[in-house]
Amino acid sequence: MKIAINTTSAVAGGGITYIKNLLTYLSKIDTNHQYLILTTSTGKENFYFQHPNFTFISFRIPSQNSLLRILWEQCILPSFLKKEGVDILFSPGNICPFFTPIRNVVMIQNVEPFSDNLLIEKGLIQNVRLKLLKRLTIVSIKRAHRVIFPSMNARTLIEKIGTSVKHAEVIYHGINKEIFRPYSEDNILHQFKKKYGLEKFILYVSHIQRYKNFLELIKAFVLLKGKINNEIQLVFAGECFDREYHDEIKAFIAEHRYENRIIFLGNIPYEELPYLYSSCILFVYPSTCESFGMTLVEAMACGAPVLVSNKEPMSEICGNAAMYFDPANLNEIADVILRTLKNQELISALRKKTLERAKIFSWENTATNTLQIFESSAI
Repeated sequence: MKIAINTTSAVAGGGITYIKNLLTYLSKIDTNHQYLILTTSTGKENFYFQHPNFTFISFRIPSQNSLLRILWEQCILPSFLKKEGVDILFSPGNICPFFTPIRNVVMIQNVEPFSDNLLIEKGLIQNVRLKLLKRLTIVSIKRAHRVIFPSMNARTLIEKIGTSVKHAEVIYHGINKEIFRPYSEDNILHQFKKKYGLEKFILYVSHIQRYKNFLELIKAFVLLKGKINNEIQLVFAGECFDREYHDEIKAFIAEHRYENRIIFLGNIPYEELPYLYSSCILFVYPSTCESFGMTLVEAMACGAPVLVSNKEPMSEICGNAAMYFDPANLNEIADVILRTLKNQELISALRKKTLERAKIFSWENTATNTLQIFESSAI
């Protein structure tokens, strides 16, 4: 069987992490099928590896913008797949081609258009984009032979609007336990913190977007002035996807003269993330909308004490291994940070619980269950 995987929508963050690990583990467990990986020039740099069953083809058009990519997927991709003799197409970015005899498997990676937890009003262009993505996602679910959700909450959000998902399965993302583990080697962590100018710090790893709630966490941190050690920093790692929001954040920080205590690292090398998670005194995750929450699992696998938004799917992912707060309530965010910092027994208990919780997430299981979906779709 020939399986095509359309990775052209994976441009950053969890999308890239998912594709890289899925392909790696599929190559380890499956020697019966041929895979055609459809990507961009940038994606090929991220995903490529040599394997007799895997062929990588990069396209220029899908990398231009999301609208061009959608037109390419609907108008050009079906003919290409037919010419290549593809049996199954896997689309892990919400949208699949609507008019093709090839069997579609689609994964709902982005649930933002379906969430009730977004706390701010968006601009006209963003609202149009979300409405279009919502409509195309619904049609893709109806057209697909099988649908994959990365969490039960993602599936529930779709069911709430009356869309049938009887042909769907929930398959969690995994964690690379060889990379993401606790690091306690004093010299490694010392050199890492020296490189980035870090001391004691609270951490949030995510790309900068409004629904990720950066500004609320920053405001809560400012509320803790005089209540926690003045040497404690608030550190962010991730790329900026919303320049206007980033400017608002920077203006607030400057107004309160917190430039030295609130640090933006930007993107740091993937292999250094375990050192970042292992070094933090707390990992705080105030996002209001996620399909899974990849960095949550990475942080847990490194034994970081986790404080997290009480919006789903966070409790589905973290279980009893985290402290929860209302991401819209600044005082509550500040209070849970303060109470945790003052309780070393709680911090130790959280570290043990997060390590235990992370054990349920496995890329091998993700790949095995996804392969079963591919094979059942061909029947």
